[in-house]
Amino acid sequence: MLASTPTGEEAMVIVMRDGRVLQGTAVQIVKGMQDIAFGVERLSLGEYIDWVVGNAQRFESVALRVQGETDEEKAASLVDEMLREGLATKG
Repeated sequence: MLASTPTGEEAMVIVMRDGRVLQGTAVQIVKGMQDIAFGVERLSLGEYIDWVVGNAQRFESVALRVQGETDEEKAASLVDEMLREGLATKG
């Protein structure tokens, strides 16, 4: 069952390349990614998103073009970019 979402935020299911399934709003998905990542527990959500973008470039040679002013906008942009680049698929 998907978590309830605030008005205007779409819940979704994505499958990471390692087979992990994450669901919820973009913010919930990105927080779920952060929960399973090693050594990032002290980062804010915005810092974690920047960390993901940097690692995608460094280790995957993938440029994720994350945009937005708020953490919510950046999280939505990150999920969209991960789907666009094939780092995740819709479940």
